[in-house]
Amino acid sequence: MNRRVHQPGGFTSVELLLVLALSAVVLGGAVVIYGTLVRSQPSASSIVTVPLGLQRMQNFYGSSASTSNVAMAPQYGALSLAEELREQFVTDTLSATAVFCLPRDGMNTWRPSLIPHNPALHDELDTPQKFRAHIIANASVPATLYRDYRNPLNDASPVPQNASIFVLGYSKWPGHLKVNVIYDIDLVRFTAATEPNGFHASVKRYADAVSTLTPSTLSYTGGYDVFYPPSAPNPTSSTQWSTDGFAPLFITFERAARLALRETPATIERFKRAAERPFYFIWWPDPAARHLGPVANTFASSDPRQAYNQMAGRTSFMFTTPMFPAL
Repeated sequence: MNRRVHQPGGFTSVELLLVLALSAVVLGGAVVIYGTLVRSQPSASSIVTVPLGLQRMQNFYGSSASTSNVAMAPQYGALSLAEELREQFVTDTLSATAVFCLPRDGMNTWRPSLIPHNPALHDELDTPQKFRAHIIANASVPATLYRDYRNPLNDASPVPQNASIFVLGYSKWPGHLKVNVIYDIDLVRFTAATEPNGFHASVKRYADAVSTLTPSTLSYTGGYDVFYPPSAPNPTSSTQWSTDGFAPLFITFERAARLALRETPATIERFKRAAERPFYFIWWPDPAARHLGPVANTFASSDPRQAYNQMAGRTSFMFTTPMFPAL
């Protein structure tokens, strides 16, 4: 009978050394690549003390300070807050009965929880312009607070730099509309030699306090802000970055049926594109953007994209929001 000879198993020392050497090469290469990627990532250069002033700080945040410490763009901490607010905005608008975007030149000083409205006496509020006219006539809102503005028309009228988004919901208070949430978008430009030059951009959410049972004025519940430096490196004059900006903040697409009513100027007709329900394109400032420098837009004036296509190069925060989500 032949005896089975046992063969020794495992790896030889040469094979083990070869495996260890290859592992060291792979791990070393991974470390070098990771270090290169980390060093190449843009980062916030500094924290800027922005002199917003007592009035703005109180209006924006309910703060008694006169300045705010804001990170310079690009700022990825603010980006996470913006993503969180984006999800909240989508949730708020999905359950809304109406969404009205009103442009502003100054601060928003009116944030009601209820708005008087009697369907038997008042007109239907089927456009932002009718909503604005209603609150001026029935809620003692100054006519100068919100602009009488529909869309960019290529005329001499400046495009508003600020906006308030009213998100309405179902109301259990007879004779009143319920304002669930208001989102304020504000851009403040600083050009003085004694100020940090650039734009302070913020998006803020206002809603009823959690413990409030009786509606009153909406209060600040959260948001984000970021400071954009000029697009021109080390500018010596504000004219070198005079074309920087973030506008329009929204575009309103009206029902195509309104083409039956011809209006002037003709550039308003290009926004009558909605097949059934009117809707908005809405843009928020992007904390990951380096600056708000100009972006080329070569569309013809008859094309609605001529009014907003430049926003694609300035932000990744864009919303397509129905004016009447509940319908």
